[in-house]
Amino acid sequence: MTNDLKQLTSLLQAHDPASHVCADPIALSATLDDIIGNPTRTPQTAKRHWSRRQLLTLIPVTAVLAGAAVVLPIVMRPSDVGPITLGPAKALAFAKNGDYIDIRIADPDADPRRYREDFASHGLNVDLQMEPSSPSLVGTMISISSPGKETNYRTDGFEIKDEHGSEWVKRIEGTDCGNMWCMAGVSIPVNLRSPVEIIFGRAARPGERYEIAGDPTAHGEILEGVDLENQTVAEVKRILQQRNGTIESYLEAPPEPFPSAGWDYTEHVLQPISVLDSWYVHEAFGGHNKKSVRLVVASWPR
Repeated sequence: MTNDLKQLTSLLQAHDPASHVCADPIALSATLDDIIGNPTRTPQTAKRHWSRRQLLTLIPVTAVLAGAAVVLPIVMRPSDVGPITLGPAKALAFAKNGDYIDIRIADPDADPRRYREDFASHGLNVDLQMEPSSPSLVGTMISISSPGKETNYRTDGFEIKDEHGSEWVKRIEGTDCGNMWCMAGVSIPVNLRSPVEIIFGRAARPGERYEIAGDPTAHGEILEGVDLENQTVAEVKRILQQRNGTIESYLEAPPEPFPSAGWDYTEHVLQPISVLDSWYVHEAFGGHNKKSVRLVVASWPR
């Protein structure tokens, strides 16, 4: 048994892609001994011998069983010391919830082909698009629709209607995007056959512009935690400078009491030279580049 363990340890050191991870050698030897000494014992049944500290480590274990080499990537998560996850990770996380399937993004950077494969394996006609987004929107659902179908939106989801009837798609709460609309995921009826298009946010690659910018005061954004109410342009400039942020553009605030819902900001872009430091910031939108913002300003406080 000692020689077997030495051979296995040498093999692990030579071929382990996670060799930089510091595993407890005593726990590793005990686990290998357990697997080799008792072929009927699975890693799932052996896991109860591991301490919480040991479960925080990612260990690819190579075991020789019945003359064949078997590689078992065992993933341990700090918040989950229960069942061990075996096999390749999924791009999407599915959970059966009665007549619905809850869907969340497990890997925002996955190849789009993996998303299609995951949806197809559950019999769902879903087109998932991943758009480069600012930090607060990464991994969240930003938009959902059904092409060519009548949709009725509500705060908790939307209804898809056609000549055959209607079905209800639910939103999954659980994320905070500031003043932006976003969800942690979506819950789709198991028997839904209408096509559905979903847009999730992903991290922008180096040099890539944000297609969807979040609330700049939300978690992870450049103005996180800043209350913009009655802040002057000079004050916001100072905060941005301290955080290495930039102002992408200035937008004119709608004249009071004009409702902002009918105001097209793209038609009211101000030249920076015309904006005084004494003006007030009414609102802020995320910019298209990292750490940039677009400020809605006016000469009067909000």
